[in-house]
Amino acid sequence: MKKETLHTLAADKLYLLSSIDAWKGPVRRKDFYDAVLNEGRMNYFFLCQYMSELCDADFIEDADEILTLTEEGKDVLAMFGDAATPVAQGDGLPKASYAVYDEGKFRVYQKRVDDVLVFSLALSSDAFEVNLAGETDEAQVEELMQRLKNG
Repeated sequence: MKKETLHTLAADKLYLLSSIDAWKGPVRRKDFYDAVLNEGRMNYFFLCQYMSELCDADFIEDADEILTLTEEGKDVLAMFGDAATPVAQGDGLPKASYAVYDEGKFRVYQKRVDDVLVFSLALSSDAFEVNLAGETDEAQVEELMQRLKNG
């Protein structure tokens, strides 16, 4: 493995540790992943790989979709954390908004993050019968996205 690749790998993992620490407490995995992906520093697949490796090393605990930094993770961050800049959090968290509406013979499901369209799907009312249990637009869109993801 090239030296530059090793450096990038280590820097990305420190970035993830630092970002979890910046939340000052437990964070929902979905919120954390959304914030990291919204920043654009790494793609989803690298994020999943690095998070898995950090959990396997006991630097991060992932219990019931809640992420926390372990004592070992805090120690590593204390040794090397000055080299990492955390993802924006708190007021800088990406703001998601959802919309479900009818447009002609189509039902449209949309998700925006910080006013940027990240998901939009229009289903023909005649061709597709989709029964989503969620009452809110957010619940309906998230459930549809989950169904598509799970096949």
